[in-house]
Amino acid sequence: AQIQGAKEVLASDLVVKVRAPMLNPTLDSHEADLLKTSGTLISFIYPAQNPDLLNKLSKRKTTVLAMDQVPRVTIAQGYDALSSMANIAGYKAVVLAANHFGRFFTGQITAAGKVPPAKILIVGGGVAGLASAGAAKSMGAIVRGFDTRAAALEQFKSLGAEPLEVDLKESGEGQGGYAKEMSKEFIEAEMKLFAQQCKEVDILISTALIPGKKAPVLFKKEMIESMKEGSVVVDLAAEAGGNFETTKPGELYVHKGITHIGYTDLPSRMATQASTLYSNNIIKLLKAISPDKDNFYYEVKDDFDFGTMGHVIRGTVVMKDGEVIFPAPTPKNIPQGAPVKQKTVAELEAEKAATVSPFTRTMTTASAYTAGLTGMLGLGIAAPNLAFSQMVTTFGLAGIVGYHTVWGVTPALHSPLMSVTNAISGLTAVGGLALMGGHLYPSTTPEGLAALATFISSVNIAGGFLVTQRMLDMFKRPTDPPEYNYLYLLPAGTFVGGYLAALSSGYNIEQIMYLGSGLCCVGALAGLSTQGTARLGNALGMIGVSGGLAATLGGLNPSPELLTQMSGAMALGGTIGLTIAKRIQISDLPQLVAAFHSLVGLAAVLTCVAEYIVEYPHFAVDPAANLTKIVAYLGTYIGGVTFSGSLVAYGKLQGILNSAPLLLPGRHLLNAGLLTASVGGMIPYMIDPSFTTGILCLGSVSALSAVMGVTLTAAIGGADMPVVITVLNSYSGWALCAEGFLLNNNLLTIVGALIGSSGAILSYIMCVAMNRSLANVILGGYGTTSTAGGKPMEISGTHTEINLENAIDMIREANSIIITPGYGLCAAKAQYPIADLVKMLSEQGKKVRFGIHPVAGRMPGQLNVLLAEAGVPYDIVLEMDEINQDFPDTDLVLVIGANDTVNSAAQEDPNSIIAGMPV
Repeated sequence: AQIQGAKEVLASDLVVKVRAPMLNPTLDSHEADLLKTSGTLISFIYPAQNPDLLNKLSKRKTTVLAMDQVPRVTIAQGYDALSSMANIAGYKAVVLAANHFGRFFTGQITAAGKVPPAKILIVGGGVAGLASAGAAKSMGAIVRGFDTRAAALEQFKSLGAEPLEVDLKESGEGQGGYAKEMSKEFIEAEMKLFAQQCKEVDILISTALIPGKKAPVLFKKEMIESMKEGSVVVDLAAEAGGNFETTKPGELYVHKGITHIGYTDLPSRMATQASTLYSNNIIKLLKAISPDKDNFYYEVKDDFDFGTMGHVIRGTVVMKDGEVIFPAPTPKNIPQGAPVKQKTVAELEAEKAATVSPFTRTMTTASAYTAGLTGMLGLGIAAPNLAFSQMVTTFGLAGIVGYHTVWGVTPALHSPLMSVTNAISGLTAVGGLALMGGHLYPSTTPEGLAALATFISSVNIAGGFLVTQRMLDMFKRPTDPPEYNYLYLLPAGTFVGGYLAALSSGYNIEQIMYLGSGLCCVGALAGLSTQGTARLGNALGMIGVSGGLAATLGGLNPSPELLTQMSGAMALGGTIGLTIAKRIQISDLPQLVAAFHSLVGLAAVLTCVAEYIVEYPHFAVDPAANLTKIVAYLGTYIGGVTFSGSLVAYGKLQGILNSAPLLLPGRHLLNAGLLTASVGGMIPYMIDPSFTTGILCLGSVSALSAVMGVTLTAAIGGADMPVVITVLNSYSGWALCAEGFLLNNNLLTIVGALIGSSGAILSYIMCVAMNRSLANVILGGYGTTSTAGGKPMEISGTHTEINLENAIDMIREANSIIITPGYGLCAAKAQYPIADLVKMLSEQGKKVRFGIHPVAGRMPGQLNVLLAEAGVPYDIVLEMDEINQDFPDTDLVLVIGANDTVNSAAQEDPNSIIAGMPV
């Protein structure tokens, strides 16, 4: 660049200035008269306040681009010099206030005494006000913010400032990013608030402006004089007259002990920063308005849409070839202003809760206990024998143990929990083994069904435990001590080997073996409560299942040929399960879990049908015949729903089926009809004692339940898959319980109750995390329990766009970062680059954590496993409830592939479909 005199520079084709042309005493002439005829001027002009200047420029046929007239729309954010300068002014205001204030901003407790934090009130939540709030908060002050616009108050709140409001409700939303003039009543309430605040705060910073008018006087002389001596006031509206009655524009002075800062050139007091931002604004504007990158030109149109480049050009150009074209005409398609603020979801829920009387609450609880105890009495009266009562006792106690055990599992380990329960549910093999017969091959239909049930159950057992081990291995950190998990072979060998030794000595201890195996399965779930005991839990699960299978084989005492058939079925199934589990990618874990659930459901159906066929000849003399028939029917129904529902879930997760909900016309009537038909089929099944009727009814309920599993699951969208997976997990447990009652087997009842309660609790956790009822999810419902059903709140205003370069700069500048991932991260397999980024940032000394929502991903805990797979330490991966309190002190949040889990509409819009959902 060439440095020349003012006269030569002003004669250029294009002149860029900070201040508008003025009388130059050195040249003894007005700068406007020195401009080149038909030249172009870019500067702050303020055309409404400077009509004489416009006349001078018009005589020179100048084209003028006023930087103060750039429309405040999204597309023009990069050219908005007013915002750039206001940002600097807001920051500098806090720095100057701190320089003239006689105390620390932050509170301290020292040996010399306690220092209270400074209290700062900022009036005006525009760019300058928010910059001041951010700077003051980072220096440790107590910050309060006031604005007449609800959106600006939310911005104050997001920066950690306390938003102040008056009792009178009136929206202050105006045009162009400014607040509108308020009513007389509102101003009176506002003055009352300010008078009270002046007596409390130490520093006042005011930024209130009205475009084209003198700044409003918000603080009277008596208010300022009521402040504590040593206080500081900074008037960022001083150039427009000031918000303080005591302001002297351009001056720093003390009035009755109160320091007044009325500088009108705050950006110039940070000249380097101001010049950098202002030059960037101008360069971006010039590049944007010219469609041709080689020859500079642009077209000024009076007909343009809001928020377009035509809007930017027409608003910025206030004079074209000497013709004054200010003000710009109103653009088309102006977005509507923000609607009246509605009550938040929390406020509505509080009002709803307040309407429920203590009597009603207590009566509801008492009724629930009454129903439960009445049901227990009914079971006792209907019990056909003592064995059934003992089995119900076992079931109840196991359910209670399972309930308390599963609640102790950390959410990060929910995926391994589901995987290990999946493996344990493979104990449906016990039912298959009990019904197998023949020699090397099955010789009857029931024996064939039992062999098939044993085979597919073995797939679950081997595959489930291997997948669990793979997941747990991913959570290992380089700093963790070495593990010696092979030592768990010692208790496993003692348990199984000791049983075989006792069996060979003539002891019948199968029931004790079942108890020990059941306790090991309880220990498996309890072990997954923490990372430190998770591998022990998986080992206990394997010991429990091994002991249960060994006790079953020992109690049956099969012939060598039958034992070969049993071993072959389990070995083949186990080999297939191990192969699948070894090859599966961790990102495909939800599909695998769904597929394994379908195997459990099918095994339950096969076992129940086979048991019916085997027991049918004894029904005439068996006092528990009706119970056996009912349990077989229920087990077949639950197994059928689990089988087909799991297959549909697998198809949706694998991408074979469309993940969108399949909303069949009249689907609720269809499901109700299927359920009615399934229940109605029990009538001829129980009344007609013939074998043909019984088999036909079991076949019918198998088909009806399979269809119902399809219609129910197909109507559920991909985002609700976490609940579907947990519900299917629960179904598999209840199917196992049915087998336990059917075969009078304590082990199956205990393990079934554990798995059923586990799935039920996880389903409850998922539903709470979405603020939805289980029925709403399973029946393909829409909205949450808090959704009011009205029209959702319209989104208005402008948004801030960032690109890759902006994101890099923000990450580089931030010291405390939270990453909030969602299913998009899973689908893109982005865990690996994210892990590399986290490692790089941690090495730079930045604090990085992850915040995981309970329903992020496609099954509980999926994101925890994926991040562990990529090498992210589990101690920086936190749950939503653990990290939500950290956000106010966090510099940057990266939302990756998440949407609803970070959507503020859940808290602010009662009519949103996610209203009330924890975010």
